[in-house]
Order: sequence, then C-alpha cells, then structure tokens
Amino acid sequence: MADCKTAGEFNPDYFKAIFGDVPEDWSGFIAVTLRTYKEGFGKLKQAVSDGDMDVISEVRHALGPSLVQWGAVSLEKALLALDAGNLTSQWPPLEPEFAALLRALEQQ
Repeated sequence: MADCKTAGEFNPDYFKAIFGDVPEDWSGFIAVTLRTYKEGFGKLKQAVSDGDMDVISEVRHALGPSLVQWGAVSLEKALLALDAGNLTSQWPPLEPEFAALLRALEQQ
C-alpha cells in the first residue's frame, strides 16, 4: 500500500467534518461507501476484461466526485484517462490503487 498514490492521498477529513464524532453515523456511511466502491471496482474489472467502455464510463463518472472528496484524486484522474486504446496498459496499475482505497476505508 505504501507504493500507491491513493494510500498517501486518502483523507477522510471532509466527511468526518460532516459526521462529527458520532460513530454510528460514520460507520454506516463507511459501509455504504465501501459497498459502492467494491461494486464499482467489480464492474470496472469486468468491463476492462470485456473491453466495455460504456460501463467504464458509467462507473468512473458515478464514482469520480466521491473519489475526489476522499482525496483519491490520482485514481479519479487515471480512471478518466482510460480509453479503448489504453485499457490493457493503464488498468493494471489502477487495481492496486483501488485496493489501497478500499483498505483505507476499511480502517476507518
């Protein structure tokens, strides 16, 4: 995880400022966010395997604003840069970035 840009960029302060010190509210929000990201990650992996740019576009635009708010700006930018011509070379480095984000969320 130390090699991933996402590990260094992840910052929960934006959302913690919203939720404050209420663990129940925070943990519920984290659970929903984790589920959303895991589903998105699964869809992205399948779409890359299928070469389905429509699904990739749909998922990255759905997750993009949230990725930025969590501080995962490198991951968001890299997802936006994916296209049919670079999927095979640009997707593999993104998988560990996504995994680093999921681990960081799980530690909250």
